[in-house]
Amino acid sequence: MKRALIAAVLGALLAGAGAAPAATAAVTKQEIRVPMRDGVELAVDLYRPDGVPEGEKVPVILTLTPYHALYKGLGDAASLEAYRFLQQGYAFAVADVRGTYESGGCWDYGGLSERQDGFDLVEFLGTQPWSNGKVAMIGGSYDGTTANAAAIENPPHLATIVPISAISRWWGYAFTQGVRHAYSGTEADIDPPSDTPLDFMFGYGFLPPPEPGGATSAQQVAMRWTLCDRVEQTLHGYDLQPDYDEFWVERDYLRLADRVEAPVLVTHGLLDENVKTWEGTQWFEALRSEKAMLIGSWGHGVTNWIDWDDFLDRWFDRWLKGKKNGIEREPAVKVIRGGEVVDQRENWTGTGRRVASLGTGDVEYVDDGVLTESEMLEGDCSDGRCVRVALDGLSGMHLQGRGRVRLSATSDQASTHFVAVLLDVAPDGVETVITRGFMNARYRGGLGAGVDVAPGAKSVYEIELIDKDFVVEDGHSVELVLASSSTTWVVSDERRATNVLHLGESSVEVPVKGPAVVAASPAAIAPAPVVAPAAPVVAPAPSRCRARTVSVRVPRGLRSLRVTVGGRRVRARAKGGRVRVKVRPGVSRRVVVVVRGRARGRSVRIVRRVACR
Repeated sequence: MKRALIAAVLGALLAGAGAAPAATAAVTKQEIRVPMRDGVELAVDLYRPDGVPEGEKVPVILTLTPYHALYKGLGDAASLEAYRFLQQGYAFAVADVRGTYESGGCWDYGGLSERQDGFDLVEFLGTQPWSNGKVAMIGGSYDGTTANAAAIENPPHLATIVPISAISRWWGYAFTQGVRHAYSGTEADIDPPSDTPLDFMFGYGFLPPPEPGGATSAQQVAMRWTLCDRVEQTLHGYDLQPDYDEFWVERDYLRLADRVEAPVLVTHGLLDENVKTWEGTQWFEALRSEKAMLIGSWGHGVTNWIDWDDFLDRWFDRWLKGKKNGIEREPAVKVIRGGEVVDQRENWTGTGRRVASLGTGDVEYVDDGVLTESEMLEGDCSDGRCVRVALDGLSGMHLQGRGRVRLSATSDQASTHFVAVLLDVAPDGVETVITRGFMNARYRGGLGAGVDVAPGAKSVYEIELIDKDFVVEDGHSVELVLASSSTTWVVSDERRATNVLHLGESSVEVPVKGPAVVAASPAAIAPAPVVAPAAPVVAPAPSRCRARTVSVRVPRGLRSLRVTVGGRRVRARAKGGRVRVKVRPGVSRRVVVVVRGRARGRSVRIVRRVACR
């Protein structure tokens, strides 16, 4: 998880926690070391409220974090968070994950030691003479993931957890259906592959403790310089053919969700491209304990719900203080947009479904290994690197949950990837990505060992689309782009394949609000060359569209102008609030014009679809 994003998560957590004043509460802070079952000592900063009436015991809120060094660099923000909870009568503890900051041991990348450490810390805090025996865990990103890890070990004194943008299956954090994630942001096509394994191999989990003398023995310090399991962790974390083996099974909390007995409040953003949304939704759906989920239009961080403070307070009041405030009787799922709750329901996934065919015939495309998502959206796939189809019957749908593309395909290689991008297209041509999916064809059978594709043989692939809650407005259309690389988001396959899609045997299925609808079969928008003569497909005749000049209205003062026509850059300039370019729609009977630049300090992107005349 990237440091900038973690800093953003922390800032959002503090902002969402209300106006935490400076040290207005009387507080006792202790820096202690807590021995784990294997002898490793974890460093804990413990904050306890002073002035508690004699004989009264207090509940504890715990964050188990690898980022204490970062928090200190931000002005010891964890201490500020402590005061928010202290003022409400809670003790607050910040513990360093083993192998980080002032804790001993080797970093375990979400493994069994980390799971057991969570158990041991909860039991230590829950059995102190000043504790009321109820411990909560809360945190964002990795800090929320440690809460999930502890919960599957089911410590008796764990009263509730609040995982925010947290991982439930480490394999799913690193890979989507066997494809290695390469990027966790939204602003560029290429990003350095710095993420959790590298950050810990040579960052948080490798640097010596800031105060080595604070460790109780030389052995605790020495652990930080050993090789530990860094080689195995690195090989697994960056494997391009990632078999789901014992390493990943140990780090799969989802398969053990039925062990969790503590109430769980899941919060996750629909725009989280770091820890993908389904890490939260699948965790919520798998849990059998008391649970609730806040989900909505934010990224990697805390919810933007304006009532978050109050809801969190009520959640802790119920499960840590035993106040019967009825929070468990409210609808389990709250969907939030623009800071407001727009939908409440008991289940995440929609009760209805819609199915749309991809069309008829066979189309071929090539994987060059360098295609970006921007190129997919700016072009019309006429360069043979992707396929674009229109989906009938989806206008006006309210997608709720995880969609799937059932893709029938043939490849000439033993290994290839498939990329699916589902788009909302407005009447003026403006496109919005609804969701995406990626699959390594060798993992078409699901979790387990990869199996080579038989070159030339037809196979069916179930590509999962990342969970979303999205309304397609009436009058908008839905399109699907299919390819085999997207360097914006994932690492490309090592082989350069030529793939054939059998559209008549393929479909998209999405869960929706409402009854099931099976849409009619549309035609492909921009099919690549036909490769199956027997198929009932007639290649489109050469375009007789007239060349014409298209005028695109742009903000005045637009700078850094970049214009592409059909995915190719052309020369143009802005004059009088307009950009004019000459276009000739090709065999696809339309062309996409994209104008980019900057105006008033903000990025501008305008898309126009020009139809044949």
